Amino acid sequence: MKICKKTIWGLLTALVFAAAVPSYAAAAPANAADSSDNIIIVIDPGHGGSNIGGQIPGMDEKNATLITAMAMKEELEKYEGVTVYLTRYDDRDMSLEERPRAAAAVGADFFFSIHYNKAVPNRLYGAEVWIASRGENYARGYACGDLILNELCDTYGLYRRGIKTKVNDRGTDYYGVIKHATALGIPSMIIEHCHIDNEADVPFFNSPEKLVLLGRLDATGVAKYFGLRSTVLGVDYSNVPKTVVAAPAAAVVQDMTPPESAVITSAVKQDGAVVAVLQGSDAQSGILYYDYSLDGGLTWSALQKWESVGASNTVSIPGSGATLTVRLYNRYDLCTQSATVTVS
Repeated sequence: MKICKKTIWGLLTALVFAAAVPSYAAAAPANAADSSDNIIIVIDPGHGGSNIGGQIPGMDEKNATLITAMAMKEELEKYEGVTVYLTRYDDRDMSLEERPRAAAAVGADFFFSIHYNKAVPNRLYGAEVWIASRGENYARGYACGDLILNELCDTYGLYRRGIKTKVNDRGTDYYGVIKHATALGIPSMIIEHCHIDNEADVPFFNSPEKLVLLGRLDATGVAKYFGLRSTVLGVDYSNVPKTVVAAPAAAVVQDMTPPESAVITSAVKQDGAVVAVLQGSDAQSGILYYDYSLDGGLTWSALQKWESVGASNTVSIPGSGATLTVRLYNRYDLCTQSATVTVS
């Protein structure tokens, strides 16, 4: 898979280490304030040191997250009444527990862990956020995550994979940084910007400038959540509406069941394509993608966006075939296959 030229990605390491400073504690925020109502944000560039994260030719996730996190910090520091730290400013190992502990040490109001996604097999694309599964941290995470995804998806164009939770078999948060942040009383979020191994997402991250832009979009979402103002940017987000959800006492558990239904109600040949009406439902997490087969399930298409807001979706499938089969996928990538129908 051709992602980008090595000369472009060669800039990543140069940008990272040109900006590196000795340690977490050594780097004072540019606009640190003593006011009791000053908001403190801690941004965690995921991975680092021997923990490389996802890799594609010419790119390591640990470097990309540092560029994006630094850009997010720089953009947030253009707003009044906010102090911003990073958990790391250079390429170093940090445990999942150390990262939220660093946030607690500075009295963080919110902890954001920056990541880029990769899946096996590499069929998935789009942006998602992971939040704490219960209580006020869930409610705050949902409201903030919604605003960040608005920037990444509605403004920038990434496909919206949604706001998610994941718990382990003990019913506690699965992801370490979220679990440890919650134990320390800090609202937290993992931002998975896009899938670096899928061609659909390549145009959104394939230069250092785009990694910087993603950080700025994150910052805008955070600024809207906290209702910040910036004289430098000429914006005032104090009245931006937020999604309000209840703070659940019990954990909001990930969807572990596939869509309830996947039905092809019609399939007609038209101008070199198959125009089909698909219907599906998933009460827990909705329909996110579909794929199709025109040869009885021997081969399948790439994942397609489910762009309908309701249960029914009219799609145009290029090519011809005597039959059509589809699979519908929910937000947690579980699928249900339809019956095979004859194309008329």
